[in-house]
Amino acid sequence: MTHPNDPFARGAGLFDRGEFFEAHESWEDRWRVATDPTERAFLQGLIQVAAAFHKLLVMNSEEAASRLLAKGLAKLEMCPAHVEEMHLASFRELLRGCARDLAAGHFVRGAIPTIAACHEPERLPG
Repeated sequence: MTHPNDPFARGAGLFDRGEFFEAHESWEDRWRVATDPTERAFLQGLIQVAAAFHKLLVMNSEEAASRLLAKGLAKLEMCPAHVEEMHLASFRELLRGCARDLAAGHFVRGAIPTIAACHEPERLPG
């Protein structure tokens, strides 16, 4: 079970509540101290995904959001075993759908997946 003060778990909760900038900051706290290259890529991917939704929904910048979402997904693609281990493959797939919808010009905020719905909480690192 994760500790509520763990930056990953805290970031996941913030992301799921739509607090994307704050989720980005929490994951960045963990990224700064991570030494494993795969964990760093995974966290950077999540950071970029959260930043993309912040750019889109707060700053109304579809172009920047689309670029960041693509970069974040590319980072998550670099570490498939970590994504699988975290039970976030369905989260990644739903993010791909968001990226396609955004590129096609018919993105719906309700399509943003939640991390809680896509993983088993006891499997989060902590």
